[in-house]
Amino acid sequence: MATVQIGRKAAAPALVLLGLALGLWGIRWGLPGPQRLARVLPPGLDGPAFQKELADSWSAMHQDLGENLMVNPKSFGTFTGIVETPAGWKTPPKELLNSYRSFYIRSEHEDEQSILLALSRMRPLRLQFKPHLFTYGALHIYAVGAALALGAAAGQVTLKSSLLYYLANPAAMGAMYLAGRLLTVAAYVACALMLLLIGRRHVGAEAGALAGALFLMTPAAVVQAHVLKPHTFWSVFALWTLERGARLLQRGRLADYAAAGAVSGLAVASFLGAWPACVAVGVAGAMRLSGLHEPQGRPCAPAPELKGLALSGLCAVAVFLAVSPYWVIDHREAMQELKVLSGFSAFDLTHAWLFAANALRRSVTDPVLTLMLGGAALALLKGRREPVLLLCAAAFLLALASMATVGGVISTRQVRYFTGWVAVGCLLAGRLLQELRALKGPAGKFGTAAAAVVLLGLACQGMTYARNFSLGEGDRSNHFLSGEWIEKNIPAGETIGLLRYPQPSNSPFFRYDRYRLEFIEPGLAASLPLDRSPRWLALTIPDYDDRPALAPILGRYERRAAFPRGRLFPWIAIDPTSTTANPLIEIYRLREKGS
Repeated sequence: MATVQIGRKAAAPALVLLGLALGLWGIRWGLPGPQRLARVLPPGLDGPAFQKELADSWSAMHQDLGENLMVNPKSFGTFTGIVETPAGWKTPPKELLNSYRSFYIRSEHEDEQSILLALSRMRPLRLQFKPHLFTYGALHIYAVGAALALGAAAGQVTLKSSLLYYLANPAAMGAMYLAGRLLTVAAYVACALMLLLIGRRHVGAEAGALAGALFLMTPAAVVQAHVLKPHTFWSVFALWTLERGARLLQRGRLADYAAAGAVSGLAVASFLGAWPACVAVGVAGAMRLSGLHEPQGRPCAPAPELKGLALSGLCAVAVFLAVSPYWVIDHREAMQELKVLSGFSAFDLTHAWLFAANALRRSVTDPVLTLMLGGAALALLKGRREPVLLLCAAAFLLALASMATVGGVISTRQVRYFTGWVAVGCLLAGRLLQELRALKGPAGKFGTAAAAVVLLGLACQGMTYARNFSLGEGDRSNHFLSGEWIEKNIPAGETIGLLRYPQPSNSPFFRYDRYRLEFIEPGLAASLPLDRSPRWLALTIPDYDDRPALAPILGRYERRAAFPRGRLFPWIAIDPTSTTANPLIEIYRLREKGS
């Protein structure tokens, strides 16, 4: 008994230490700073005059795009055809101004800047808190603002209203990204602790501890822990909603309905895609109405439960609007943004299956997905005997079904929309492992061995992903190494083809003034005639891959250099669509005639 008690006491600190170890390993990846600028800028270009030119072009661009970039089609536009810049220029071509500015102020994740941009448009002293960004939840944006304020109070973050300051001090911009990422890590650890809490209160203490460890080590969670995005943040509220749902399932008081509804409103206020949390509250109410909330199977009287469900819905809406009042104040802009987003979504009932079989499987590993589905089956078998476990299974499966509304579900990047439900799946997996370990005789020993093997294998996966982020820090990254190779092996003045204007996420870091650059529209590249093919081609594969589309012309080229993502263990590779950190970069040269 004493050993069990010691284990219970050690579980929370162990999860915190594990989460901090994996979450902070490589947390500085891809941040702006002077080292990166030195790789891409010609000597002598950086200075007040150039920085002012960049700031002025920034102001002009955003005046043209408007305050909400999501509703302006120009924000998604790019060049068409082939755009060329000469070698040896002294004054930067206008085509490269946005690229150069991005190396001053952007991280190597293209979406992270959006949150800082939303915060920059607020005027707290004038009580103007509109983020002009409805997709990412206002609660998360405000929380990032609080993290920046805390960082400023600690002397680690400098808050200025002028872009010029950050152009002159790119490391200060990097400190802002870092503060936001630390909030992400805190939420990542909080998810594990929420799983432990749910386990201890409702599903089994051992199941909760195992679930927390499984979640922290899954590639899906490790990736989201390293970016300034809302996905670990909303997941905390999704798990909290599940815990409140378990309470109302057991007691059914109006206060329980109100609390569960309010917390689900916080989840959606953190990220719109968290809406299945509200459904989970409804499922708990439906279970009470149908009698699935107790072993005897006695349905509750409809009137009180329907009143509770109505109250939970009202509380969810009230909390959401209290946090995000601009959905009402500027309803037209919100609807315009949603209309744009609908163009990226889809509805296909096969997507849930495709997501589970592809993106989810690769993001949590085959053994863990098997345990998740096995845990859901266990919950269905136990039924009324363990209604909270059944609620967890229902929430997981319904959230999985909701992926029918998401496009591109084969890509592991889409697992970000499922982060909170990955955690719930880990709870189901943890409970199944607990059951296997509790079996008597050899079966129980097998269960213990299986748990150890799964945890060890997943630990190798989690460490591999964390190490890749670490490799993305500074001059060890593939961006730096490939850029150095280009400058050592490709003579100045040669032609290098790129499919996009250079950004920190999508290009080797080299002196763009040394070469004649051809920016080729991706849709056009596959049909280039031989006489228009650049001598050299640099392809960066962050969380998308252009090579399949280029298959018709890649045969003309020979690969001269490749910079793959590092492996901590030879048998574990980083999924190519999971993250933009330290991407694979390949350099090709046009084959000589007759070769």
